[in-house]
Amino acid sequence: MKLHVFNPEHDLALAFGSKYFTAPHAGRQLRSDLSFLPALWAEEGDVVWVDDIDNALHQLRMSRIKAVGVRFITGDSLHRLPKEGLQVQPWGWDAAMKHQLASRGISQELLPSEDRLSRIRLVSNRKWSTRLGNTGVYCKTIETVRQRMAEGGRFMLKSPWSSSGRGVRYVDELTPQLESWAQRVIDKQNGVMVEPYYNKVRDFGMEFMAHPDGSVTYEGLSIFDTVNGAYQGNLLASESEKMKLLSKYGIDAAMVAARRKIKNTLSAALRNIYVGPFGVDMMVYTHADGSYALLSCVELNLRCTMGHVAIALTRQLNPDGTAPHQLMRIEYDGSHYHFRVLNTQSNALNTSIVR
Repeated sequence: MKLHVFNPEHDLALAFGSKYFTAPHAGRQLRSDLSFLPALWAEEGDVVWVDDIDNALHQLRMSRIKAVGVRFITGDSLHRLPKEGLQVQPWGWDAAMKHQLASRGISQELLPSEDRLSRIRLVSNRKWSTRLGNTGVYCKTIETVRQRMAEGGRFMLKSPWSSSGRGVRYVDELTPQLESWAQRVIDKQNGVMVEPYYNKVRDFGMEFMAHPDGSVTYEGLSIFDTVNGAYQGNLLASESEKMKLLSKYGIDAAMVAARRKIKNTLSAALRNIYVGPFGVDMMVYTHADGSYALLSCVELNLRCTMGHVAIALTRQLNPDGTAPHQLMRIEYDGSHYHFRVLNTQSNALNTSIVR
């Protein structure tokens, strides 16, 4: 039996770096409203931690998700789960998640050690993503930031740990306000990433699974949209259809090389540290001459991603790959978040997958 937990505030918890992290209201609301999501990939006999069982069942029906033999459970009942044979798989592992589970009666033997959590946090640092192709520079002092900026061009300043567009600044020049912000990030997180600004054409990602034996398997492509770095939605389509959308940029060989590098690098890095899903966000961009290129790592997400959700949902809704393209979106109505699956026209995907 596996216990699944949707904790979308994970990235913010990593940035905070303490088990006493409290998510902001929006994060708590998102977790509560969509806590049913792991039922999409849970197996028969598994349990999913939700805030409200009746609401979770309603959302499951509304979302067209099939969850045969999956049971919902509230936090007050976690201590009743049998220790024997139980595995725990949250959206992402961090000190706060471990503390929440332990305080509700989950045995410490089933939870990662402090050393493992520390190493997961280290690999989740944007500095680490340079090993996978991120072209940024990790700066420990504001003087280093100034030197990098003096080289000219547009840049992005990023916190080493941040979430959904937070902790990111687009920079043409290092104004006193931006310098002050960068210094605060350095003071809190011991550094700041300075990355070149790219003329982005399309966001996408590759999704993977890290296994207990240390191997890493490729799960599929994730084609998604963002607005100012914040997630908007995913394309639901077969792997071959998603590949068609990317092949027109002439990056097939670069994608194969990137996938191979990710598998080899993370297989060695995650052994005895992390087991579970992870994703690498990428980007198609244009050079000054208009030619296309691949940025093989925008960031590494050492956790489950909405790309994994989209792949699992596609397998349910379109197992033979013949159904029309659809969009998976997270919508906010001013008080609650809703999981939506929308129909779309394939020709609308040439510019954006989300309107």
